[in-house]
Amino acid sequence: MVCLTRRPALAIVAGSFFAVTCLVGLPLTTSTVFAQSFSEVAKPEVPAEVNNYPLDEAFLAKMEAAQAELNTVDMSGGSDDEAGTGDHSPKALAARIEKQPKVMAVLQKHGLTAQDYIFGYFALVSSVSAVEAENEEQLVDELKGINPAHITFGKQNLERIHKLLGE
Repeated sequence: MVCLTRRPALAIVAGSFFAVTCLVGLPLTTSTVFAQSFSEVAKPEVPAEVNNYPLDEAFLAKMEAAQAELNTVDMSGGSDDEAGTGDHSPKALAARIEKQPKVMAVLQKHGLTAQDYIFGYFALVSSVSAVEAENEEQLVDELKGINPAHITFGKQNLERIHKLLGE
């Protein structure tokens, strides 16, 4: 698997939206997909549904609780039926999660939908990436499209988000 932690800012966001499967450890795809080059599935912009996702304290607390529980769930026997589709968009990832009853049970227990989990997760990733890239001159132009509220939220909650992302 590809390690996504401690990469230069925006590498996670611009690199691939299927990266959430590596970050959270959910078996949404097979290891074959993980071997793909990020450049093959790179998205030049943060998708609107991610960039417009509302980040707040309540959401972060739900994500922390859900992620802690997901880390303890036995995911063996999960479905690999869409692993090779090539669609690693946030919507496609959310659809794959919806087909995983164990994951959905945890998310629902914590008041999250599959879309909340995926869109919010990527919003958190982009917020941290933007905060870490603010002082990197070569990335300033790439930050212009990131929601300013996400950058503010990332600054206020950087340590918690890093912990949630496993960094």
